[in-house]
Amino acid sequence: MNEEKTRNRKLLGKHNLSYANPVYLEGFEPSDYVIIDVRHPYDYAQGHMQGALNVTELDKIAKIAQENSDKKVLLHCYSGHTVSIYGSELVLAGLENIYYLDESILEFEDYGIQMVTEKN
Repeated sequence: MNEEKTRNRKLLGKHNLSYANPVYLEGFEPSDYVIIDVRHPYDYAQGHMQGALNVTELDKIAKIAQENSDKKVLLHCYSGHTVSIYGSELVLAGLENIYYLDESILEFEDYGIQMVTEKN
């Protein structure tokens, strides 16, 4: 993205600022998104949102977003910090369908978000 477009973009978010679109747990509907969980695979295996993909590499996330350009791609991590940075990088690279969960994973239960575990 050229420097002028970067300057004209507004950082968004309440907790973690990003050029990506923030999403909050109030009214959150997981089925509206392709969800990418960027946490460590061990933590993902211990519990993750139903249907979430576990992808930690930015280039692979970009590829998924490009392949799903007609869908909203939601990134989430532990607190929203890492995904706010990833989200900015992806938006600055030209992807417009990037959203990030600007909330802590510790609050999922309060909003009725069920975590599932990996079956061995």
